[in-house]
Amino acid sequence: MKSWSDFYDLLMPDLPGCPAAAADSALRQSSIAFCEQSLAWQIEHQSVFIIGDIAEYVFSPPEGAAVHAIINAVLDGEEIEPFACEKNITIRNWRRQSGKPLYVLGGPSSLTLVPTPDSNGVLAITVALKPSATSTGIDDGLFHEYREAIIHGSMARLMLSPKKPYTNIQLAAYHQQQFIIKTAAAGMRVARSYVRAPFQTAILRRG
Repeated sequence: MKSWSDFYDLLMPDLPGCPAAAADSALRQSSIAFCEQSLAWQIEHQSVFIIGDIAEYVFSPPEGAAVHAIINAVLDGEEIEPFACEKNITIRNWRRQSGKPLYVLGGPSSLTLVPTPDSNGVLAITVALKPSATSTGIDDGLFHEYREAIIHGSMARLMLSPKKPYTNIQLAAYHQQQFIIKTAAAGMRVARSYVRAPFQTAILRRG
């Protein structure tokens, strides 16, 4: 894992007088936003062992990471539909279906199977990650592939800080635009050529 200070060589020269704590916070928030919007940080989550009559299971992300979304879910060899939140499934679906789950819902720290399973099984899921709110750094692959986008997002945040030596509204707008462009490009690469490798970060690299 790369620490936030590993970004400083490209970040701090344009931010005279910026405290390290402020830079770390901006880098963390920019990284979270990048991962949420691009879905570029994906891993095969460890297998979830399902127990009959239990619907909710806690995620086990790597240290310093949080699960943002479930990308793919396979229960005992059969794919089930992942949803980001409960509002995508009506109460009628919940009550009428029984037996084998048809959906998996991703929450902030756990997943829920719908309907509640009535037998044991094994659930394989691919998840999109993001840095946690207390993370001290970021995955090495993300750093090497996407640090430029993350730096642009960080600069946009910091340059909007009022009455600082590095306050610059015009440059903040430029960096925000670059962040949006580069994040969208990363998301398009993920959509075009999704790669899965068990227990490893799936970073899509330029050819």
